[in-house]
Amino acid sequence: MTLLRPNGGGAHCLVGRLESVAQQVLVSADALMHMCRYRQCSPWAKEAGGQLFGSISAEQILVTVATGPYPRDERSRYRYRSDPAAAQRSILVQAESGLLYLGEWHTHAEDHPDASGLDGDAMRLLLAKSQLNSNALLMLIVGRKTMVDSLGLWSVAAERVDQWHLEYAAT
Repeated sequence: MTLLRPNGGGAHCLVGRLESVAQQVLVSADALMHMCRYRQCSPWAKEAGGQLFGSISAEQILVTVATGPYPRDERSRYRYRSDPAAAQRSILVQAESGLLYLGEWHTHAEDHPDASGLDGDAMRLLLAKSQLNSNALLMLIVGRKTMVDSLGLWSVAAERVDQWHLEYAAT
């Protein structure tokens, strides 16, 4: 599956901006294509998800790898829970490659996904239980369409949740 830029150009990456934050989030085309393979386009498609990995600098949070889903995940039409053992193995493997655990991704069976209360609660629990190199985790939700407004990106910190503005950029 090739994701196309809105003007019909080649593959693209995703750029996220938040007014109150100097950093931008950049999601690579490879990571984006991996996640979009699991879009819930049919009425019987189940949610899927996994983890996000990459690097952090003063200028940007770079997501280069998306992993999952895993065979033992809990999946239904409107619920996803990653297999904790498989997710932890993935975190360790990516760490050996020098990549940081940055957060989670999953799909929603809607065109314009929004984070549910359960999504925020699950992310806060992960944040509280994790040893991180940052004070927040990313949560990316993939909707049914291939347009940028069918993607949602949030940063989840202990006291706040922020939604990032997204746009496509050429790779």
